[in-house]
Amino acid sequence: MKNLYKALKNGCFILPFVFVINALSSNALQIVYPKTENTQISAASTFIIGSTAPDAKLKINDIDVKVHDNGSFVQVVPLNDGKNEIKIDSQNEKTHDTVTYIINRVPQEIPASMQAALEEFAPDEFIYAAVLKNNTPLRAQPDEYAKRLTHLPKDTVLMINGKKGDYYRVSLTPTENAWIKSDCVVNYSTITQKMLATASQVSLSEDRLYNYIKTDLSFQIPFKIIETDNGLRLELYNLDKNAADTMLFQTSGDVKSLTINSVAPDKTSTYYIELKNKLWGYMAYYEGTTLVLKIRKAPVIDKEKPFKNITIFLDAGHGADDAGAIGPTGEKEKNINLDIVKKLQKVLEDEGAKVILSRADDTCVPLYDRVKMMQESDALISLSIHANALADGADPYVKHGTSVFFYNRESVELAKTLRDVITNKLGTKDDGVGMHSLVMTRPTMPLSVLIEVAYMIHPEEYKLLLDENFRQKAAESIRDGVKEYLLNSVKTDGIN
Repeated sequence: MKNLYKALKNGCFILPFVFVINALSSNALQIVYPKTENTQISAASTFIIGSTAPDAKLKINDIDVKVHDNGSFVQVVPLNDGKNEIKIDSQNEKTHDTVTYIINRVPQEIPASMQAALEEFAPDEFIYAAVLKNNTPLRAQPDEYAKRLTHLPKDTVLMINGKKGDYYRVSLTPTENAWIKSDCVVNYSTITQKMLATASQVSLSEDRLYNYIKTDLSFQIPFKIIETDNGLRLELYNLDKNAADTMLFQTSGDVKSLTINSVAPDKTSTYYIELKNKLWGYMAYYEGTTLVLKIRKAPVIDKEKPFKNITIFLDAGHGADDAGAIGPTGEKEKNINLDIVKKLQKVLEDEGAKVILSRADDTCVPLYDRVKMMQESDALISLSIHANALADGADPYVKHGTSVFFYNRESVELAKTLRDVITNKLGTKDDGVGMHSLVMTRPTMPLSVLIEVAYMIHPEEYKLLLDENFRQKAAESIRDGVKEYLLNSVKTDGIN
């Protein structure tokens, strides 16, 4: 999916869902990528994706190209700097079609923020600012593709000590900085020393599904959470005092121990949370000026009915005017995704799971609305279902198969298990398990992964994706992967 990871736009057209295999006329040469006959690309190569009559002889720049039995073809074409003329010629006994594409290869631009000069503030001078919306990322560099260090809630107070392009530099400690987009904060005033908060109380509590660690602060401060071998580490920045420095906490729920260090000279306070079980998800947010760390308790799994009392969130990638990847004969990824999800919903519910869908038809659901639905569902696991494509510069005959993406450490084993089970049952190539910062993999609760079942732009895998029996088998293999993960991850309970 060429633009798989871009956010869905709010203004989507709403269309009824119909799974249609596009009929191919016997004399039609159709090109689905590149999308226009005159385009601009920065990579060293591109690919021509399309379809023609199955018995046609196809040449691209006088090179013979394989036409598959459904008329599909994909051909990688190297690009020179500047103007590239690509001639596509298809003919059989009845028809002769020719089309020419002009592709201009241009150098990839360096982001303006990375080229800009750094504006240093005077020593001990800060802009006192506040975050404008929830889940705003702090990044390691002033670039939208740089590593995300943490995500901050709305109204978090920041101390800014520099600027580079359209990014502000945020002071976390005297030796640690981060970067935030300038339009993500509102500036209040310039001050000559850091504002420091105090923590008046820390509490540990629980309910049926979660443990809660709450810290009452004088104002909202930035924080970071790190997943560890046995739990979590919470770091609070710009803190002057913490009343819990010397507190002893009783164990509660899945929390085996909670230890809070004295505020360090760099004005950080560190919480060490040791858990009794593996980590099943967490999230942090503010209630007023109280920071809440919410930790998911381990589920109790019935070994005879592992999906009993388990809620699973299913996301069919794309939808409405966001078609996702387009296959050689014109089928849209959004339809493939939804059909697999509907089949997966049924096989999961047949085994007792509660299933919540981000979309049940060809509807526009913006990505962050999907995340909100996911987090409000109390689901244990979230699966986002897709069918893959590649960016220019890659070769779909080399890179293809099934892949699973995660972002947080807690979801690694789920991703690996799904990859193993799906490739074994479907017989697809192992395209790997990867850490990728995607909207649907970044949430820390529920456990979240994104599954690329197969490639829309690989002719043989595309043919499989068009086969309803394959899509059914894909749904069953995903169910089996989740089942294996559940049974291998928790202590089973034999209650029927």
